[in-house]
Amino acid sequence: MDWRPPADPDKPVCPYRRNFTVDIKSHTPAAPFGGRDYGSGTRAVVPPQTLQSIKQTELVIRNPPLRTADPPAPRILKLSITEELAVVDGRGAQLAVCTIAPKVAGQATFQAVAKIYDPLYYSFPNKDVPSAPCDVTRDADIDYSREAAAYEHLQRIGQAGLFAPKYFGSWTFTIPIQIGETTQQRSVRLVLIENLPGPSIRELCLTSRAATFDEAYRLEILARVLDGNAKLLLKGINQRDLASRNVILVHPPNIQPAAQQQTFPRVVLIDYNISIIYEQTRRKISPFNGATLPPNPVELYWNNTQILMQFRGWIPAEWEDNPRLYQEWLSNRFGGKNMASYAPLRAKLEFYKWVA
Repeated sequence: MDWRPPADPDKPVCPYRRNFTVDIKSHTPAAPFGGRDYGSGTRAVVPPQTLQSIKQTELVIRNPPLRTADPPAPRILKLSITEELAVVDGRGAQLAVCTIAPKVAGQATFQAVAKIYDPLYYSFPNKDVPSAPCDVTRDADIDYSREAAAYEHLQRIGQAGLFAPKYFGSWTFTIPIQIGETTQQRSVRLVLIENLPGPSIRELCLTSRAATFDEAYRLEILARVLDGNAKLLLKGINQRDLASRNVILVHPPNIQPAAQQQTFPRVVLIDYNISIIYEQTRRKISPFNGATLPPNPVELYWNNTQILMQFRGWIPAEWEDNPRLYQEWLSNRFGGKNMASYAPLRAKLEFYKWVA
């Protein structure tokens, strides 16, 4: 029988708008879980029959986020939203630019992006099969556990603030909700990351601004994306969603648009909620164990036509019709003398045979 979400009059409008203010407390996330690599974790699974007979608000109230031990010395900060980046009911994690003010006198305020894992604003209908409900409480906990673990790992390996955003820790707050005549408090988790003042590659493509950059410039940016991801793999983390929407280009401050083609931006890969950290998986084994150099992007992406789809509008259009041209670019860019920067190829690669 087809399922539809029941009327939910107690569900409040998504509150994470400009001027939303709340005190946040530092938090220790659960170990990453979910999926084949990490396993099911300790989060209880809500039975399908329960999901089909419950309102989203009731589901969220009954199933609060996983509890963990408090940090040794919890910190409390004041978060104030100043700009909405992606605040949409049903989206999943909400994204907003915030001012963060320490509660200790003399400490400076700073700006960050809050990624808020509030299950009340995840999509209750399954996005792939809308006639089935999702356990949004489990989904939010999975996203939080995996993304927090990823940013902590990126910080340890020295990539936070370089190829990945700076990381300002994982946090929790409480927010009131009115259920009938009763006001209750519920907990919500979030991470704070660097606010990156720049467009994604996807944004440049959708607004036709990509065409203002010459092909050599665009391909050098793509090369830096592939190289950066290869280095992350060597360091034990697989982001698993290499797409133009997740690559932000950050130019130095005060640089004029006309001068941007003469300087290459900082290339930043974001969005780690489906990433895996090999040492924390059930197998605890990386495909790159023992390697001292990153895998060569030639080998990683030789037959990866997803790159052609994900970076459409940034790459030459003829690559999609003739993937051999893409392979030739990979070979030229990462082969020859550049091969010394990467691990040796493990197999001979055959060029795509294109018929006109």
